[in-house]
Amino acid sequence: MDTRLLKFFIAVYEQKNLTRAASQCFVSQPNISNGIKQLEEELGKTLFERHKKGVELKTEAHYLYPIAKRLVSEIDNLSHSFKVRKFENKVQIGIAESLPQEHKQQFFRTSSNICDSVEWIVNEIDRKNELNLLVREWKQEEDLFLPLWKEDYVLCIPNDNPLINKDLISLKDLEKETFIHCPPCEAHKQCLSILNHETNKIVTVANCSTKTETLTMLMAGLGVTFLPESFVDGWYGFEVKKYKGPRYFREVGLAYPRKSLRNPAIAKIIEHFSKNPLKTTKFSEFGHYFKT
Repeated sequence: MDTRLLKFFIAVYEQKNLTRAASQCFVSQPNISNGIKQLEEELGKTLFERHKKGVELKTEAHYLYPIAKRLVSEIDNLSHSFKVRKFENKVQIGIAESLPQEHKQQFFRTSSNICDSVEWIVNEIDRKNELNLLVREWKQEEDLFLPLWKEDYVLCIPNDNPLINKDLISLKDLEKETFIHCPPCEAHKQCLSILNHETNKIVTVANCSTKTETLTMLMAGLGVTFLPESFVDGWYGFEVKKYKGPRYFREVGLAYPRKSLRNPAIAKIIEHFSKNPLKTTKFSEFGHYFKT
């Protein structure tokens, strides 16, 4: 059935007048009259009784009206559903591994809200990207850096370690502990130098290439380690303990070459986060116990 005929019918039903219905549909009155006649022939029912002042609605018209409204609405929506949305802005961004999902999703949600129709091209961190979301220490020397959040490192103790029973752990308590290290980690050198200085000698049980491997060794009970607070959230086999000692943290933000600001979307993102901190949820209360 021709959707146009249903639209003619709806107009006549609502206006109860062929002239006004023709005006509503931007056609001539003969077109409306012929359309209604064609619809009635297809249905085999009379929908309107014509008279000098307009039309009288028949029972069949009352029955058809809600059906016609629904069909026309569904057909109109169907055409919109298959229209390809045009993204006017593209942003090529690299995302570092091991960053908290809550923080990343808040960044993308906020950025998408302040920029109109952005298409994100997401890669691993690389100097070829327009933006890189990463830890400050990983940025290229020539790039600019806009900090978005800081995240504490927390002391993680396996469940079968005697230190699990202490309420507050000091550097002295760590003297004879075996440590799991992650040399590529941004806090590794700082942590290692402080611990070696304070405890004379660190016993290393594992050197891991990623934080995920470090977490695996920790869950296996091989030793103690420091990991980003968000990274250990929800895992088992160990506890995060209150720690009295130097504070370790990482600063995460956007690294970008100055030429990236030529992209209007990136310019908006940088301007927004320069003035408005990223709103995030803290993972636990343990950050309050880091003391120097």
